[in-house]
Amino acid sequence: MSRHSIVIWFFAAAALFTVACGGSAKKSGKLENSADSLSYVVGMNIAYNIMNMDTTMRAEAIIAGIEDAFAGAEKMTLDEGRTYLLAYMSFDVYERVRKYEEQYLTDLAASDGNVVRTKSGLTYKVGGLGDMNQTINSDRDTVAFTYRVTNMAGEEVDIAENRADTLRTQVGRLQTGLKEGVKLIGQGGDITLWIPSSMAYGSEGDKQKGIDANAMLRYEVKIVEVKRRR
Repeated sequence: MSRHSIVIWFFAAAALFTVACGGSAKKSGKLENSADSLSYVVGMNIAYNIMNMDTTMRAEAIIAGIEDAFAGAEKMTLDEGRTYLLAYMSFDVYERVRKYEEQYLTDLAASDGNVVRTKSGLTYKVGGLGDMNQTINSDRDTVAFTYRVTNMAGEEVDIAENRADTLRTQVGRLQTGLKEGVKLIGQGGDITLWIPSSMAYGSEGDKQKGIDANAMLRYEVKIVEVKRRR
């Protein structure tokens, strides 16, 4: 679900919740007719959905927001509310992704002594160094390499049959994690890279390549040729 869809859902849910709270059901909990019963069920359903979304949300504050809206005494405008919600959710998603990636890579390095983590967040395992006299010196150098990419579920993305077998490009044009990774080995070398989402395709992803938003990626790379800019 996109952030935009969540925002729409959230405010739609709030509207439905007002119906549940503003119906004819008494505070004693007595349901006097079918409208009361329906309103109560809708309220229960929305409450469960809200708790699944964020268990730290307080029913009292939600109800206060509804009552203030009915009274025309809101503490913030609807636009301010949307802005706050988007900022909150963006940070929440970022933190969850970061913690997951950190734990995964920590466990990976602990399980394999040949796996190395860098200060930038890139994690790698060298299969073969290749010719270390033919390494990349500058972002202006040109590199040709083959690669295979999978997500953390093991599903292949950016599939080779949809692109050239060998990518030839100026190093500076590569995304951050891949750019750092290809500099670690020489011509003929191969390396496996685990690239955090922040060093790959970030919160946008790449639908054309089948890469989801906030996806950490695993690259298997082999350097075919390095041409240094003179």
